[in-house]
Amino acid sequence: MIYNITAATGHLGVKIVEEALKYIDPKNLVVTVRNPEKALPFQKKGIQVKQANYRSESAMANAFKGTDVLIYIPSLTFPSVARIMEFENAILAAEKTGIKQFIFIGFMADHGNNPFKMSPFFGYVQRRLASGTVPFTYIRNGMYSDPLPPYLPEISKRGKVLYPVGDERISFISRKDLAKAIVQIALKQELHGNEYTLTGPKAWSMTELAELLSQISGTSIFYDPLSNEEFAALYDEPKGFGPVLVSLYEAAAKGLMAEVTKDFESITGEAAEDLSIYIEREYRNLP
Repeated sequence: MIYNITAATGHLGVKIVEEALKYIDPKNLVVTVRNPEKALPFQKKGIQVKQANYRSESAMANAFKGTDVLIYIPSLTFPSVARIMEFENAILAAEKTGIKQFIFIGFMADHGNNPFKMSPFFGYVQRRLASGTVPFTYIRNGMYSDPLPPYLPEISKRGKVLYPVGDERISFISRKDLAKAIVQIALKQELHGNEYTLTGPKAWSMTELAELLSQISGTSIFYDPLSNEEFAALYDEPKGFGPVLVSLYEAAAKGLMAEVTKDFESITGEAAEDLSIYIEREYRNLP
């Protein structure tokens, strides 16, 4: 079996490759990347590196040749219509090259009533996969916990958690844990063809998160949310991204980011790491 991982030099892609190497011989691994130079460390380990841009169907078809299982990580391209065209190129390439299993790595903010401005993309993906000819598995990731430890010094300095979520909760999971589950799904054919929502063991209110961050940092941190407009203005980097980012927290404020499932445990045989343990360790290891 040949396993091909797209966007393999990104934050999640690197974790997936590292996890895959625990189970898969490098000669059976392919990474499809936009910039092959960034993938030189993989090449040195014996992994085949193929170059392809999501904007080129022909390049992706060449990169997918010989692939049995494709792990597709979408780009962060915005607006959704541009991202949809990238995905369309990928699915057409997968259909032409006879991919046996297309594993799509998505996000839980995909509901029909979700205000997250990148959500329309996921709605298209689900229906395109269902109406296509390639066997597929659809994965919905919870919110990454990875940005929280490096953000903690700033939160500690402010003394506030600012996310405009109100009394609702957010479900977090680390990229490392996501990689564990994704690789097991790729390896086990009995897990193919399903939809999975990968989350941590609980969803956290922002008050609980503030208390946790206080304990870990040794500083007083409270939940004092900004308005949507204030948050979008404060985190408008790159320029124009603020409204996109705040729309994610609008979704959370509607209770749409609080899902918790047992999918990770049923796939891996163990519970996902608790957010408190994850942040404590990663914060202590900050450079």
